[in-house]
Amino acid sequence: MQLTSRFSSCLRAAAGIMFFFIAVLFCTAAQNARAGIQNTAFVPFKINAAHPHDMAKQADDALKKELDTKHLTMLSRKDAGKIIDYAGSWPPPADALSQIAKTTGFDYVATGSLTQIGDQMSLDIQVFDILSPGVIHSTYRGDIALTELDTVMQKTVTDILSYTSRNVLIASIAPAGNKRIDSGAILRKISTKPGDFYDPAQLRKDLKAVFSMGYFDDVEIEANKTDKGKAIIFRVKEKKVINRITINGTDKIKEQDVRDAGGINPNTILNPTHLNEAVQRIVELYKSKGYYNTKVTYSLSYPSKDRVDVNFTVKEGQKIYIGKISFKGNSAYDDGDLKDVIQTSTRGWLSWLTDTGVLKMDILNQDAARIAAFYHNNGFVEAKVGEPVVEQDNDKLSITFSIEEGPRFQVGTVDIQGDLIENKNKLISLVKIRDEKFLNRKVLRDDVFKLTDLYAEHGYAYAEINPKVERTPNSKRADITLNVNKGALVHFNRIEIEGNTRTRDNVIRRDLTVREGGIFNSKALRKSTGNLKRLNFFEEVTVTPKPTIHEDQMNVLVNVKEKSTGQFSVGGGYSSSDGLMFMSEISENNLMGTGNRLSLAANLSGVSSRFNLSYTNPRIFDSRVLAGIDLFNWSRNYNDYTKDSWGGGLRFGQPFFEKWRISYGYSYSDTTLSNVAENASIIIKQSENINITSAVQVSLSRDTRDSYIAPSSGSVNILSVRHAGVPLGGDAEFTKVEASTSWFFPLYKKLVFHIKGAAGQAFTNDDLKLPVYEHFYLGGLSSIRGFKSYRISPVDSVTQERIGGDKMWYTNIEFIFPLIEDAGLNGVLFTDFGNVYATWDNWDFNSIKKSAGIGFRWLSPMGPLRLAWGYNLDPAPGEDRSVWDFSIGGAF
Repeated sequence: MQLTSRFSSCLRAAAGIMFFFIAVLFCTAAQNARAGIQNTAFVPFKINAAHPHDMAKQADDALKKELDTKHLTMLSRKDAGKIIDYAGSWPPPADALSQIAKTTGFDYVATGSLTQIGDQMSLDIQVFDILSPGVIHSTYRGDIALTELDTVMQKTVTDILSYTSRNVLIASIAPAGNKRIDSGAILRKISTKPGDFYDPAQLRKDLKAVFSMGYFDDVEIEANKTDKGKAIIFRVKEKKVINRITINGTDKIKEQDVRDAGGINPNTILNPTHLNEAVQRIVELYKSKGYYNTKVTYSLSYPSKDRVDVNFTVKEGQKIYIGKISFKGNSAYDDGDLKDVIQTSTRGWLSWLTDTGVLKMDILNQDAARIAAFYHNNGFVEAKVGEPVVEQDNDKLSITFSIEEGPRFQVGTVDIQGDLIENKNKLISLVKIRDEKFLNRKVLRDDVFKLTDLYAEHGYAYAEINPKVERTPNSKRADITLNVNKGALVHFNRIEIEGNTRTRDNVIRRDLTVREGGIFNSKALRKSTGNLKRLNFFEEVTVTPKPTIHEDQMNVLVNVKEKSTGQFSVGGGYSSSDGLMFMSEISENNLMGTGNRLSLAANLSGVSSRFNLSYTNPRIFDSRVLAGIDLFNWSRNYNDYTKDSWGGGLRFGQPFFEKWRISYGYSYSDTTLSNVAENASIIIKQSENINITSAVQVSLSRDTRDSYIAPSSGSVNILSVRHAGVPLGGDAEFTKVEASTSWFFPLYKKLVFHIKGAAGQAFTNDDLKLPVYEHFYLGGLSSIRGFKSYRISPVDSVTQERIGGDKMWYTNIEFIFPLIEDAGLNGVLFTDFGNVYATWDNWDFNSIKKSAGIGFRWLSPMGPLRLAWGYNLDPAPGEDRSVWDFSIGGAF
């Protein structure tokens, strides 16, 4: 038994050795088939140069590199030197060449000389046929730059092989028969190149590659012998050209949409693969609209020999909606909880308008990920959600999500280890995962980002924080350790600015909060980006840290894409107070690249005209102080007089404290009242003598709204004081104090609660010095709705004219909710109250004007549109019970 076993082992060993040798022989044969059998000895060149040793190495390396690509070898310079005398006459004598041929066993010997003169070289090549000693093949190349050595060597080797291996070398490759398809496109599909050895197997692969382009009915290869090798021709027969495309059967989707989905165009090559893909795209288009039973086919007709008509026939099915969404494997959460997580929904009563209930596969696949994330963020970190299963049952679809919940892990201990830049307890207090009962991947991920950013704000740009979560299935507890590797402390090196062809560098640099030489700070990078975007000079802004060769230094690359900052706008609008309005403005917001703004604006309506010319430097002397100058000419018609005024002013502003800003300035105006009615109030008549108003104004403001157009959170707070008269001169003498606060609070979903309060009072030692046009008036869209503009006002006891007051207050309370969110249409429920008190009265909060109503707000293509209906809750004699107020368009 042992003898038999040993004999069997010997047989297996012998068989293995035999298999090995057969494999080696097979591989060698395969390699010879690919590369051809070498028949030429390549001898290193003789070098004629000032530094022959260096040039010899470069020449040998270039020759060897090219020969390696063809699986050929060259004689080493050391071995060649044993046979050839490189210092003797050249080319080598016949006996030396015969010795090389005998040593290598090759029939040809190729050698030559490389001569360098200055920056130019020449290459003189001789190929000797040992079987025909008198036959020599020579080539010469001159004016060769050193950088061209590799390219020249490639051409030289190809030339040598075209002579010595002309029976097995490919001399040329070209397509034939193609009329519409570019020859270059065909050649790019062919990997075989001139100079390669003839390899039928590789050529067959190239044939398949050309055929796979889809433009040919047939592809054949012709191989013709020439003096320099085989000439390979890929002869093709092109497919027909599409003449016309027709689509039949489209009723429920526009034909153009179907045509666009197909993506097949006339005058292109007919490709069945592309036609099948077009069919599939049209089917997917119908599926995305809910038509799941739609069938699409195509047929071909041939109006001429080289042209073909393509006809797509669509058989539209009935629209199928999602009728049921179910979940399998869920026990911790019921189906209702999980339906709130996903976007896919069943058909509702508004499906005809909103497309709810229509299956969209991309959203459905995202829903599976949303469910998985929901579980992972609620302690089920091992939960898995399978691919949703869609089934059709008659005219409805059912969708099933399969879920493997796994165990639920509570948060155990939380620790931070490694390089701590602050007290551990302080760092741990920033980690919100501690407040979670169950392990939440999103919260943990946010904690990692928060700590990484904290380290980056302290200069550790390469800090790494790796969370280690140790789960114990038995206790279902997860202990978390955050391991910190702070890396090197990084400083800013250089600030590089790119892309600004017009805006000056200092305009950009002054709004950067990063400084060259300062410690790296990620918060400063974000703030710098925000500052540059708010300039509104650029389409794109990126402020990117750029590593340097030094680990502790980092450059900052500021890349901007400038946009046009000059504007010319013409518009119109309407309001209940001004009637039809015409508005025009021409402005340059980045004057000559300095960041300064120059604008001229006009606002004309049936009762008023306003012209403004203003110049603003937002950062005078590159400081944080804004400076501006204004010139104006205003005119407005009132019931009993016309007011004309002209003047100008200087204004300044700068940051004050945190998000507070202080503004201050001086204004001068000359006002004339004309067309004063004979029976006008004495207060109006007294104002005829108040022409010059010389005033200073100071205001504090803070704006934290998340949007200027449709805010949902934040506030606007303003306090201003304006003083005219002593010691500034002028006819008017008063001090006017106004304050307003406006707050936005997001409530359930998209519902927003807004409350605003405003109050003001004018103080004067002499009522004759407070002009009537500086009095307070309320009413209209901007204050108390349900009353016409300027209609809330004390009246003259004699003339019953509205003459305004020196005290006012009002409050707006609103609930803002979306009606058509995509269109930007919002609804408003409101209640307003407040009043204006005469100069001879005190504050009286028992006398209040009150209203409530509804409204609509829409950012229309013509500008912001506001529509409000207000109901007067306690109308006085002569007051309207309700008022519609409407405005559209902008205002300066």
